[in-house]
Amino acid sequence: MTTQIKVRRLQDTLTIAGTAVIGFSVWSLAKIALFLAFVDEETIRQLIQLLGLRIDSTVLVTYASVLIIALVDMGFRAYVGLSARAEGRGKKKSPFYLVIAAIAAIGNSSSLIGIAMTTSFASSALNMLVTIAIETTAIAALILVIYSSIRLRQINKKAE
Repeated sequence: MTTQIKVRRLQDTLTIAGTAVIGFSVWSLAKIALFLAFVDEETIRQLIQLLGLRIDSTVLVTYASVLIIALVDMGFRAYVGLSARAEGRGKKKSPFYLVIAAIAAIGNSSSLIGIAMTTSFASSALNMLVTIAIETTAIAALILVIYSSIRLRQINKKAE
């Protein structure tokens, strides 16, 4: 396979994986929205006590904190996805977005571990399988972004 074909394939992979990362930011937002919709005030109070915090307006603070975290997460994922798409189209991008992608992949992995550890609390096996499949796919998209970008940079460096 020629170098030009490898470069084009990696660029296409970056564009597609970048789009997937943006798409999975919607999944993160949906998870948080579902959490906020279905959690009751007593559960939030128990979570706050487990953390050792003493806050009077626990529900309001929890909702505000979760909303801020969701917006920051969505912003980071959009940044990673848009940067990957731009690099896939041939634009030079800073490697900073790869660091954020790695952190997001670690975050998704810890979320996946947390989901796997709480299988006894799951409402249904199908619900759990769907969640695990989506989390695994989100991790794979981030790993593809990182791998494809690094490989593309290596090939371009050799060509210079």
